Amino acid sequence: MSTSAPSHADESAISPVRALFGGAVAEGLVFPYPEIATEERETVSAFLESFRDFARDQIDPSAIDREHHVPDKVVKGLADLGAFGMTIPEAYGGYGFSASAYCRATEEIARTDASVGILVGGHQSIGLKGLILFGTEEQKRKWLPRLATGEIIAAFALTEPEAGSDAASIRTTADYDAATDTFTLNGNKHWISNGGFAQFFTVFAKDTKLDAKDEHRRITAFAVTKDLGGVVPGKEEHKLGLKGSSTVPVEFQNVRVPASHVLGERGQGFKIAVEILNTGRTSLGAGCVGGSKEMIRRAAEQATQRRQFGTRIADFEMIRSKFARMVMSTYALESMVYLTAGLVDRGLHDYSLEGACCKVFGTESVWQNINDALQIAGGNGFMEEYPYERALRDSRVNMIFEGTNEILRVLLALSGMRDVGEDMKEIGKALKDPLHSFGILGDYAARKVKSYVTPQKLTRVAPQLDAEAEMVAKYARTLGGAVETLLRKHGKGVIQKEYQQERLANTAIDLYACLATLSRATAAVARRGEDKAAPELRLAKAFVAEAKYRVVANLKKLDRNHDPDQTAISDAAYEKLGYAYDLWEK
Repeated sequence: MSTSAPSHADESAISPVRALFGGAVAEGLVFPYPEIATEERETVSAFLESFRDFARDQIDPSAIDREHHVPDKVVKGLADLGAFGMTIPEAYGGYGFSASAYCRATEEIARTDASVGILVGGHQSIGLKGLILFGTEEQKRKWLPRLATGEIIAAFALTEPEAGSDAASIRTTADYDAATDTFTLNGNKHWISNGGFAQFFTVFAKDTKLDAKDEHRRITAFAVTKDLGGVVPGKEEHKLGLKGSSTVPVEFQNVRVPASHVLGERGQGFKIAVEILNTGRTSLGAGCVGGSKEMIRRAAEQATQRRQFGTRIADFEMIRSKFARMVMSTYALESMVYLTAGLVDRGLHDYSLEGACCKVFGTESVWQNINDALQIAGGNGFMEEYPYERALRDSRVNMIFEGTNEILRVLLALSGMRDVGEDMKEIGKALKDPLHSFGILGDYAARKVKSYVTPQKLTRVAPQLDAEAEMVAKYARTLGGAVETLLRKHGKGVIQKEYQQERLANTAIDLYACLATLSRATAAVARRGEDKAAPELRLAKAFVAEAKYRVVANLKKLDRNHDPDQTAISDAAYEKLGYAYDLWEK
């Protein structure tokens, strides 16, 4: 994919969200908005056209949900389309799609059926991703061609009954035998997507022969194929939604894995797992874009056709407000996803926080959008013969898997504060010996004075959006100041301050969404002119205005809040093991 890249968008560039936590806007990364090269746009369009034709004839979402199974003919059809090899390089039989192209395809597949989206995404976004990122040439040539054709399907095996977000608690073991140069794997994984029929597993286990104080450094990643023996899938889970996707526990019983199956280096497994999940979160956001668009389409059909009190329900202002909210959040999410994917394609090395923003904002937006669409449908929305209730069930897990939204907010806040903390740590050392550290102190003082006397002004935004750009720059500075204040006040203790972490994370998510929206609308003006871009300018202005209310509220609550009350109220529920204020109890 070819994008118009800023000159400094290289591996050393700070990510846009990290910059926000430092009180700045990485304008050179955010502007101009990424453009897809004509050649790839045509390739993706051809794939999407073929997929739509196939889906119209062969994919029945109601039947998949009812029968708890994606039919074999659908799996074969997807394989024939090349859907299982979209991200695999052409040298190994795949399409070699860029991050942006893959997100576009994911958006369309998820829009068609969520269970099919999980089948393809579980295989590609996470199941085989470690092989692409960390596999040796020999490993890639051995497995990627068959994974590209769908001859074998991949799964990602990290989660265990006692190890979800806390990967250090993994109990699956890998015992190395130097005499045979093999590992013996034993343990249980659960909630494994595609696990019931996958032939290739990316498995994470505690490497028993590694001696490391940090438990994370004892985790090793393995490519485990079912033909090794001892890979035993359990019964299919009974789930709230995504009923057509395979989700099972998988037991590894004395699985003898050759050392040549290690992905990356021994002890590097935690890093590998994190990087795989980072890449998958952006495409998950893309799936939420697809789901949101489908709900807006169906809700619009319903609202414009149904009449109450002699009027289309579409004309009632409470219904209009729902559509405005759905469209604004979808536009912002789409802007975030393809900005992030564009940064990946440009070569930005660290996009973990941007991916987390897409996942959190996307999964919560699509949940709200489906809920609004269901409400607009009225009683029909509650009936199984309509797609709304299935969409609601299917989307709920999005806020849980690939890192719960709570954990991702912690990741956003603590990672974002890390660079500021390191800067302040250096300044703290310098203050102990100011005469010998004048340069450090001078640089720090200059940065702070400059930020307040000559605050950053965004110069690449369309002039029609100057007021909105000024708001983003202003609250980025406020966020940076708030981070410094919290670090000075709490030091390392800030790790336990999750009330505050959530506010910082929510602020950063909204500011990143605003930046993505402004960049996209600016590109629309440049490409089509002000008149034709007027609807997008209106959307951008409206979204930023709404986001401002949330940003201001979160920043104010950093100083004035009811956190002690929240703690006391929750303690009462824990002590009672339920509701502690029943009116009818003495």
